[in-house]
Amino acid sequence: MKIVVPVDKDKSTIVKRTGRAPFYAIYEGGKLVDFVANHYAQDHEDKHEHHNHAHSEGDHHKKVILKLQGCDLILAQAVGKGMQNALQSANIAIQKLAKDDGTTAAEVVEKFLAHKLKSQL
Repeated sequence: MKIVVPVDKDKSTIVKRTGRAPFYAIYEGGKLVDFVANHYAQDHEDKHEHHNHAHSEGDHHKKVILKLQGCDLILAQAVGKGMQNALQSANIAIQKLAKDDGTTAAEVVEKFLAHKLKSQL
């Protein structure tokens, strides 16, 4: 199973808003195997400041999701509607994280695999 976790620039700390993550950490068999850069993260923030992003947001999310093809699941705290639609169209399941499930990608992946996330108890 390939698991995706949205992470910050340090490539470890979980980012709350999935579509705004600078990177996506990809785990397979519980081990980190790759990072995918979200080149649209900065663009998304810039457009968000101007409140003029509704029509292009879904396109950006779809482009990012294309890079995540082959992944099975994303562990995320918050998934906006555009990102949710893009993930669903790519058949990537969404597992919501509670804030106290962990702060790093490695931590939440380990808990998920051990069935110890709040939503799994």
